[in-house]
Amino acid sequence: MAAIAQTHSISARIIRSAVVLAIGLAASLGIAPMLRALGLHDWSKHTFGSNGFYELFITSVFVLVLVSTMAMWRSGLARALDALAIARFSPRGCLVSVVAIAAGLAVLLLAGAKYTPQPPGALLIFGVIGPFVEEVQFRGFLFRQMRRWGGAPFWVAAVLASLAFGAGHFYAGNSLADSLMNSTITFAGGMLFCWLVERWNSIWPGFIIHAGLNLVWSLFALGENAVGGKMGNLARLATLVVMIVLTALLAPRSRRGARVTADASGKKAA
Repeated sequence: MAAIAQTHSISARIIRSAVVLAIGLAASLGIAPMLRALGLHDWSKHTFGSNGFYELFITSVFVLVLVSTMAMWRSGLARALDALAIARFSPRGCLVSVVAIAAGLAVLLLAGAKYTPQPPGALLIFGVIGPFVEEVQFRGFLFRQMRRWGGAPFWVAAVLASLAFGAGHFYAGNSLADSLMNSTITFAGGMLFCWLVERWNSIWPGFIIHAGLNLVWSLFALGENAVGGKMGNLARLATLVVMIVLTALLAPRSRRGARVTADASGKKAA
């Protein structure tokens, strides 16, 4: 009986993880084509401006992720925000992220990088709102729900979530080689962000790094995509080294590997 119960539990976890993955892939790869098919591409740009379609896309992704989380946990908004690690604020983790971004910025300034003004609206969308929705989508939902609701091991959930994250950025390259490099870099970044949300039990430290790097990339014109040049990559390396070292030293060790899974009866076990 024990073996049967264990087999049933493993099957249930695989099914739950597959459901999360399917929803995550639909959000990252399916919503944009669907909106275009509905004729909302030109309408959104005409109504909301040049970034209108992107705004409509990330709003749709956020709503889908939030509603899906509420349905999976059979809970309300407050519980869904907690499950997505939005309601879990980590002051120490956020401070570590700020220090890491400052380290990268210091490298840029010492290297003589030149500030390039950007439209405030574009900075808000691509430097703040976009990274927030991506952290919720790929880390709060795809990675974290495979860990907690589906009971997937860290490396399985992190790799699958990061592959989806990298695939979603394939379009940003100017050539096949550039696209592959861009996806590889975003995959590696996705793995780091999964580790950060695992260690700090919050999406906010990863969001600060994600948003900070995007803003620095834009304000100092470091590249058209994540590939960048020598100066940008040195600054990024400094940021990530500081982030990894300080997280390894300061993140609560009790967070490591912590997850909540739901068994077939719907009970939760730590």
